[in-house]
Amino acid sequence: MSITEGDTNGFAFDEFFDSDYLDFYAAELNDETNDNEAHTIAELLQLHPGLKILDLPCGHGRIARRLAAMGAAVTGIDRSELFLNKARSEAAQHGIEVDYRTGDMRTLAFDSEFDVVLNWFTSFGYEDDNTLRSLLKRMHRALAPGGRLLLETINLHQQNLHSHETFHTKELVTEEGTHFLIDRSYYDPHDGRIHARRSITRSGKPTRMIPWQLRIFPLTELKSWLHDAGFTNVQAFGPDSEVFRCDSERLIVVAQRQ
Repeated sequence: MSITEGDTNGFAFDEFFDSDYLDFYAAELNDETNDNEAHTIAELLQLHPGLKILDLPCGHGRIARRLAAMGAAVTGIDRSELFLNKARSEAAQHGIEVDYRTGDMRTLAFDSEFDVVLNWFTSFGYEDDNTLRSLLKRMHRALAPGGRLLLETINLHQQNLHSHETFHTKELVTEEGTHFLIDRSYYDPHDGRIHARRSITRSGKPTRMIPWQLRIFPLTELKSWLHDAGFTNVQAFGPDSEVFRCDSERLIVVAQRQ
């Protein structure tokens, strides 16, 4: 197996997923949330000791560490050394073993090595459609026969989508002052993408601007893409393992390699 670096397809990855991201999302991604999400994943997988899971991308290890604590053999891949260093540190603090590796999921080259590929917290959709389709095929190839992909993302039906620009703000208060993360975005129904500009203002520092876009899928389209990539037995669930509905807060798709 090998992992090679690819280009960023125009997305400023290192600017988007950085220390500011960790700071502004810390309250949302708290221990209770992380425990609940790991429990949902374990329930959907009927997790058992030794299950080989590829967490792709693993971020700062909030899910990988918990699945490993349940007995899974977890490999976590991410291209952010900042996130990986945090993941390794927290795993060591808890006495948990996770195989963390630096790599770019878009150039993944595993072949039939895992029981599960986990793609969690809207990690799929930042690239162009051709790259995304290629990524699904790489995930499929990484799985052993009978292996499963768990892909968690936005439920399009729960988004208040507009063709005109709207904004969403996160506020962070620290000893240094009050800081703001503001996403100004609109939805283009012609390409199925949220187009956004993120501004980050930290007290005493210049404002940073980061453009980004995200492909979001109705379930029928995502199922079609998965079938095209070779997956079968595609099922959809909400965040509490319930059968997916229009009012489910999130969309979790489970698909199988034959």
